[in-house]
Amino acid sequence: MNDLGRAYLEASDGDARDALRRALGYALIEMAEISGQVSRGFVRAQRPADLAKKLGRDRRAWEASR
Repeated sequence: MNDLGRAYLEASDGDARDALRRALGYALIEMAEISGQVSRGFVRAQRPADLAKKLGRDRRAWEASR
């Protein structure tokens, strides 16, 4: 299990269903933020792989700051 999964499980006091709900909620919020950034032109990429690289770096930086 990765560190993010452990963090969700710990925050949910070991309740796997609650941990999954938290993770899904986080993913939906993240998708909405990225969608807004793309539509406003903050995120630019010529290829999907370029976008994935940028978003991967941003996510790792965000997780490191937590």
